[in-house]
Amino acid sequence: MDRSSVAAALLFSLVAASLPACGMETEEIASGDSDFISEPGSKAPAAAPAPIDAPEGTAIVEEAPKAAPLASCAPIACKDPAPLDPGSKRGFDHFSSQLISRIPGGDQHRGRDQIYTEGDAQWVIGKFTYSLVDKDLEDEEVDVFVERGCSGAWEKLGTTRTGSAGRPSVDGVNDEGGRVLFQIPTAKALKAGRHRVRMVVAGDHTSADLYIDVLADNAKIVVSDVDGTLTSSETAEYPALLKGDLPDAQPDAAKVLSTLAGKGYRIVYLTARPEFLTDRTRDFLKERGFPMGIVHTTTTLTGALNEAAAEFKSAELARLKAHGVDIQWAFGNKDSDSDAYHNAGINPADHRILLRAEASHGARRIEKYAELLPTVSALSKVCQ
Repeated sequence: MDRSSVAAALLFSLVAASLPACGMETEEIASGDSDFISEPGSKAPAAAPAPIDAPEGTAIVEEAPKAAPLASCAPIACKDPAPLDPGSKRGFDHFSSQLISRIPGGDQHRGRDQIYTEGDAQWVIGKFTYSLVDKDLEDEEVDVFVERGCSGAWEKLGTTRTGSAGRPSVDGVNDEGGRVLFQIPTAKALKAGRHRVRMVVAGDHTSADLYIDVLADNAKIVVSDVDGTLTSSETAEYPALLKGDLPDAQPDAAKVLSTLAGKGYRIVYLTARPEFLTDRTRDFLKERGFPMGIVHTTTTLTGALNEAAAEFKSAELARLKAHGVDIQWAFGNKDSDSDAYHNAGINPADHRILLRAEASHGARRIEKYAELLPTVSALSKVCQ
């Protein structure tokens, strides 16, 4: 069974299980970005010394000077990864882990993309689970590798262990079990650019990738919702997932975001989808021609909706701003998006774009993305 089929089965089981308890209509639950339950994360760790919510025993990261403005306006891209030789399998430390790894459905590991400015503490965050029931892999070794600049040879950053419930949160991510929360050593800190990170389970060599963008202080950011904002409709992801397809995109949405990326804006895709849809979100963006960017879902198996979605996004935007970036544009299609962007103080208000939705908080309503093409094409570049 491939990962799309597993994800479809998992989503179907979650929806079926939640209907009696929540009393929601199937169409409402099916919304990929819309109607799932989550709690917002805690405040992000700052630059050195080590963040308050760092796990005990974490080394203090020395403060580094802030970077100069980015030298190029070229969009940050990543080619296909180079082959990685992780060495020999070392086996699992616990017999229970070996049993979990053999449950039908395979691994459901996922990595969490991150944005930092130079001088921030840098974290590699992942989730390691197996099977349709998303069973956590706890207290097992995971090797962490990086492909700096998304090119060249892989470099090993270190080895860590998956956690169990109770560890302090990092960048708003709690460890209810199966988490990797690995701080990159100061001597191996990532410099400005985009970097591909791969986490490899020592026991069976299953893995998960993520991306880390290290930006100049005050880098200009574009934030966009996904479901209904970039996909063809609010509920397009659900039937596409069940069929093993990817949803269609809003006409000209990719052109608008690609134009902004070409001007030097860095893209963050912020969606209240459940975490297990991270890879499908990346696949959709790539296949539909959107510029590469950081993808942030909720950290839960069920996601968030309505007020919970607004709270989740408000917390994520606050963490982004705490890392020293400047959010210049924001795209959405629901009240929860508008509320989150307003709470984040994204100005001017007409840079908060709502697709066919009530223009609350002074946001700009558009009927189609083609309306924005003259505006974004005329913008000056925001980097040298």
